[in-house]
Amino acid sequence: MARAAKRPPKRAGTSDERVHQSLYKAIIDHRIAPGTPLQEDALAQAFGISRTVIRKALQRLAHERLVELVPNKGAFVAKPSAEEARHVFEARRALERVLVERAVELGSERDIATLVDTARQEKKAAEKGDKEERLKLSGAFHLQLARIGGNPVLTGFLTELVSRSSLIIALYESPGAVPCSHGEHLEIATAIRQRNRTRAVQYMNHHLQHIEAQLDLSNALVNVDFGRLFGKDTARRGGIAAK
Repeated sequence: MARAAKRPPKRAGTSDERVHQSLYKAIIDHRIAPGTPLQEDALAQAFGISRTVIRKALQRLAHERLVELVPNKGAFVAKPSAEEARHVFEARRALERVLVERAVELGSERDIATLVDTARQEKKAAEKGDKEERLKLSGAFHLQLARIGGNPVLTGFLTELVSRSSLIIALYESPGAVPCSHGEHLEIATAIRQRNRTRAVQYMNHHLQHIEAQLDLSNALVNVDFGRLFGKDTARRGGIAAK
């Protein structure tokens, strides 16, 4: 009797990771507004998977401070208060000062060249009007800076703060806000390459103050059709839905 062909083993955690990354990106890209309810039933239907998997992904996002789990009410995209917004940027200024100093002192020429290249790519994306690529490179710049310092604990702290900053910007950015200049990142990277600690710290502080200065207290909550947002994911179960 011929043996039945064996099915390829299912990778543990694949669905959890797929849902987590899809939701994470949608939140960070501002496609789901702060305060939006994340109904397990609607998400399970959109992704074509069980509520158990959805629940695990939401718990992970809650640990990352991007989602709030409210007893007897469910999950919501985190909605930072104005006070929390000030605290987040205060923490970023303190942390990124240390990271800049460590980069000046410890960064290799190769690492710093990569940082400069990221800033230049961001400039090109801005000139082309590619907002998605510009925002992606902007976040990458700060995380690269953190890794140059060689302290994974500090890198972990900054990763969370950058994600929370994205939520804060989505919630509080003024309609007439002027986006932070891509040139600010290039100034920071150039000062680090020149091993000019004082100037690099000054540029970083100015950069973060510029971002914070664009915030106000207005916000409009928009309902989200999860079936439409994540519908492609249902058709391609093996990977993350394309934006």
